[in-house]
Amino acid sequence: MKIVVCAKQTFDTEAVISLNADGQVNSEGITLILDPYSEFAVEKALQMQEKDGGEVVILTIGNAGAQA
Repeated sequence: MKIVVCAKQTFDTEAVISLNADGQVNSEGITLILDPYSEFAVEKALQMQEKDGGEVVILTIGNAGAQA
């Protein structure tokens, strides 16, 4: 069985977010982390794998920094 988890990155929940002059998020110096809900999904998938076997596949879309 394959267990597929869709995961996404988000800004660190403790990061201070600011906007630049164009109204865009200034991401300089901000760390991206695994979204907390994605983290729960990964944990559940690993628990299912441990119980029933199979393979866990984590799927995300993003720039090169999104790779594990």
